[in-house]
Amino acid sequence: MTFIVPEWKREYDTGVAEIDLQHHFFLALITRLNTELATCTDARYRERLLDELAKYALFHFTSEENLMIKFGYPDFDRHHKLHLELIDELSWRTQGKSHESFLDFLVTWFLKHTVEEDRHIGEFVRGQSVTGS
Repeated sequence: MTFIVPEWKREYDTGVAEIDLQHHFFLALITRLNTELATCTDARYRERLLDELAKYALFHFTSEENLMIKFGYPDFDRHHKLHLELIDELSWRTQGKSHESFLDFLVTWFLKHTVEEDRHIGEFVRGQSVTGS
């Protein structure tokens, strides 16, 4: 049985092309993981898929944080801490959990973080871009 991964919605957009492109890819990766983890029994491949997710998350968080630094985002430290917490959670959530449980966590975190947290970065960066900073 596969977990239902939601389709992309406009409300997930931050209005910052670089972040939005990466978020689209992140959701596509989650969708791919859903399919692969539900059907694949090769432990090595499953482990490498999870490694791919963790590495992409690190890339995305670094990229997003670089934008926050570039534009002087005032809530950088708190947001960086949220990223570190997810990386920690990813490592223990993959240990012996069903793929449905893991994907439920991942999708819930992705949607909540994108809509509630990253939206603020988008608003700030767009505001700074308009003022010429």
